[in-house]
Amino acid sequence: MPSASPAAPASRRVTAAVLLGLGLLTYHYLRLPALWHDEAALVLNVLHRDFRDYLGPLLYHEAAPPLFLALERLAFLAFGDSLYALRLLPFLSSCLALLLFARLARQWLPDTSAAWAVLLFACSDRFLWHACEAKPYAVDLLVATGVLALWTSSRDWPPARRLALYAPLAPLLIWLSYPACFVCGGLLVALLPEVWQARRAGLGVGYVLCGAAVVAAFLLLALGPVRAQRCPEMESCWTAMFPDWRRPWLVPVWAARATLGVLNYCCQPAGVALAVPAVAGAWHLLRRGEGAFLALLAAPPGLALVASLIGAYPYGGARVLFYAAPAALLLTGAGLAPLAAWLDGHLRWGRWALALALLCPPVNAGLRLAAPWKRAETPRAAAHVLAYRREGEAVLCNCWECFYHFRGVVPEARSLHDDGATAVPARAWVVVVGAEDARREEIVASLLRERALLERRDYRMVTVLLLTEPRGTSAAE
Repeated sequence: MPSASPAAPASRRVTAAVLLGLGLLTYHYLRLPALWHDEAALVLNVLHRDFRDYLGPLLYHEAAPPLFLALERLAFLAFGDSLYALRLLPFLSSCLALLLFARLARQWLPDTSAAWAVLLFACSDRFLWHACEAKPYAVDLLVATGVLALWTSSRDWPPARRLALYAPLAPLLIWLSYPACFVCGGLLVALLPEVWQARRAGLGVGYVLCGAAVVAAFLLLALGPVRAQRCPEMESCWTAMFPDWRRPWLVPVWAARATLGVLNYCCQPAGVALAVPAVAGAWHLLRRGEGAFLALLAAPPGLALVASLIGAYPYGGARVLFYAAPAALLLTGAGLAPLAAWLDGHLRWGRWALALALLCPPVNAGLRLAAPWKRAETPRAAAHVLAYRREGEAVLCNCWECFYHFRGVVPEARSLHDDGATAVPARAWVVVVGAEDARREEIVASLLRERALLERRDYRMVTVLLLTEPRGTSAAE
């Protein structure tokens, strides 16, 4: 049973952790981090494609759930195309996920463990990152947390009533969040023992209908939007997230390392160290007779692992597994007290090591206030081009971010990849973005072999060039 009733007052430490998390979320949202590569690709789909287009292939090799794209489109139509508007859904989803997780922690964990779990959740580096980007991962987190909260709130309901709730809800969640198919699969796994033990025909039919709703929604999604969005360019990004079946004896090693990667991604930079209390928490829940809840926590990432084994879904320390964060941190919180008690009796210095691991995410979150994530300074570069560009001067870019910044202002903006240096008109601005200085300089050098340089400006990860015709040529020629 949960350790506290839903009506129990929140401890001051849990409340303080929630307030800290909400403050960090708001700070990073309001400071408006620069748009990054994949985020820009999704934003351009929101701005330039319509609702019906979200069922087919997307621009720029992008992939996202249709309902998420539709909600982003509604936000754009209602509030405009600013990054604040486009990131509003992920920001609000993160805030709600934090509040729901705090409620879950108070219900399932002792007071001190609940405070630590909420603090780890609130200070997770990836949690704060995904909350201020126009991508679906914060919504994935909300769906996973919401299902856990719904399960906990309805645990005293008759099984038939719970199935009647989950059956119509599951298709909506699956079309809102791709990992929701694993989360809903976890629901079915967790419910199966109770339905099996009841041995009532009506309940069995209800379970089959609920499962059919999940499977039907998944198949429609997989055979429609997912198939349309899948492409070689996207698959090449996830090569390391699948096992190498050419050496099958190493697949278990890969699976173990990938699982540690999931934990580390969910709670950087100390997620690997927290694997120990997470395992202890799983054992603790099992001994308490909470096997169904343990299945609900463990089944969704477990199903993702199975999907990876057959080449259907990436698995490991990446954003597509961030939905596992609430389950991982609840297991970590459940294992803190029994692990600390064991360490006191067997390995006293181990308690200090555990405390150090727990403090790493909050310390890292504090450092992010002074040194946020480094992103290319494309807003400054685009502002310079817009300030000094003359009418008729073209703009070429090698990044999708620039297409957002030049939207509706520079009709001549084109892709440098498509047009190449030889397509540069008499005078043109070129914006070259790249994290590696050497790679940017290589692109700049190739451009200067074809055109003369009038101006160059360098920003973080960005170089801006104003180019004209080669020396010795003229427009008449």
